[in-house]
Amino acid sequence: MSRTRDEAGLPASLARRRASQALALGVAALGLPDLAARAAAVAAPAGASLQERLARTFTAFCDTIVPADEWTPAASALQIPGAILDSTAADELAGRLLAAGCVWLDAACQGDFAAADETSQIAACQRMQGLPWDSPAGRFFQLLRDTLMAEYYARPESWRGLALDRPPQPLGFFDAVDP
Repeated sequence: MSRTRDEAGLPASLARRRASQALALGVAALGLPDLAARAAAVAAPAGASLQERLARTFTAFCDTIVPADEWTPAASALQIPGAILDSTAADELAGRLLAAGCVWLDAACQGDFAAADETSQIAACQRMQGLPWDSPAGRFFQLLRDTLMAEYYARPESWRGLALDRPPQPLGFFDAVDP
């Protein structure tokens, strides 16, 4: 069986999965209003651009969903938030969905989700999880949580606490497994 890899050296199946995730995020964001003005209205740390603030909030969201424990690193330690943001950077609709979710999270924590205490962050994520799919924040939670988990568990560093020495899928990605 041929094991094809993309230009970044990733298995072809992983590259296809990332492309389909970006497409899903973009399609999910259809119909969302332009949130740039609304996002800019939320207080940002001094000197931070809108993109820096969204990245800071999204990183805190990822670390709230996948925190570090005694066996495994937090999502940000594996650069998962950055990888997701990079994969959606060129997609305007995905960017609008990310902005909608981050604005909601910031508003839920008095304007700064990343600076909120852990209890407040968890409470905000639990409220967001309960929102309906047709709300931008509910859609953000469902899609980005699923994307986060797929990206996190695709990394061998995340398997340490799972008693696995291979991908958590039954046979892994065929084109990523060396003979």
